[in-house]
Amino acid sequence: MASMITAADELQRRNRAREIKQKSNKRNPGTDDDANKGDDACAICDNGGFVTCCDGGCQRSFHLDEQESEDSKCRLALGVTKEQAKMINEKKEKFICKNCKYKQHQCFVCGLLGSSDLSSKAKVFQCEYDDCRHFYHPKCVAGLLYPDSEEATLFEQQVAAGLGFSCPMHECIVCKGGENKDDMNMQFAVCRRCPTTYHRKCLPSDIIFKTRKRPNGSMQRAWDDILPDRILIYCTKHEIIRKLGTPKRNHIIFPDVKKLRVPKTLEGASMEQDILEEEELLNHPPFEQSQSPSPAATDQNQCSCSTPIDSFAPSSLFMHPHLGSCGWLGD
Repeated sequence: MASMITAADELQRRNRAREIKQKSNKRNPGTDDDANKGDDACAICDNGGFVTCCDGGCQRSFHLDEQESEDSKCRLALGVTKEQAKMINEKKEKFICKNCKYKQHQCFVCGLLGSSDLSSKAKVFQCEYDDCRHFYHPKCVAGLLYPDSEEATLFEQQVAAGLGFSCPMHECIVCKGGENKDDMNMQFAVCRRCPTTYHRKCLPSDIIFKTRKRPNGSMQRAWDDILPDRILIYCTKHEIIRKLGTPKRNHIIFPDVKKLRVPKTLEGASMEQDILEEEELLNHPPFEQSQSPSPAATDQNQCSCSTPIDSFAPSSLFMHPHLGSCGWLGD
């Protein structure tokens, strides 16, 4: 009993310290900045360009190209028609991805879908830090924050009970320090596929900024010309497909909407309308099937980031998803 009290006290102390350290980086809810914040690259293909932020709360961005192009494959994977994309791009409709619409999000550790509906036994919970868009199972995030510790069980219970938390994306995996965007060496390099973050100065030597041009030379894994004060990486846990220059692009899963109801708290089209739209798309499946997820791998507004930026991943080598009742299948 005494050891549990000690563990609880220490956990509370660490949580308070983390809150103090992050306080200056948090936004006030309900501000205009809150509405316009979003990722600068498409969550499906990792490319930049004209992307639209989801209004459902996940803070991800997607290509919603109305014309036939490489980017339009992202729109098709989302199950959005040309007409719907036009209405969204003209700001006549909100854009809510199916994960947010049905409150089914992927855990960023295990990649599996879980309910994020806080009003009805949620299974995955979103990191509360600033503009973080990642969701986690309580057990998964507890295992990352408190590895091999009895505190992990207590923390898991607290997250499941609704305790706000900051995920591992917000401290360097090497030195455990926070980010200082004004100091180039202390800027974060964040993985696009898992909760792994380094300071620039702490980057391993095999995460490189330029492909080594020799037979079987190491592939580029880091880009510092996409965002002005942050590096985007694929960490070494993810195999780079040489032909693509990126890991496999099968990491996004949308829920099977035929088995789900739209939560009452979320506005949008009826489930019947949604199913009809998807069945129309199913009559013309344009993509090949991808693999299932690996255990390791979860006010409409055009984003302020919706201006052309350099491509993070080569769209000409876009790996096609399979369009099914769940949209994007795979890891």
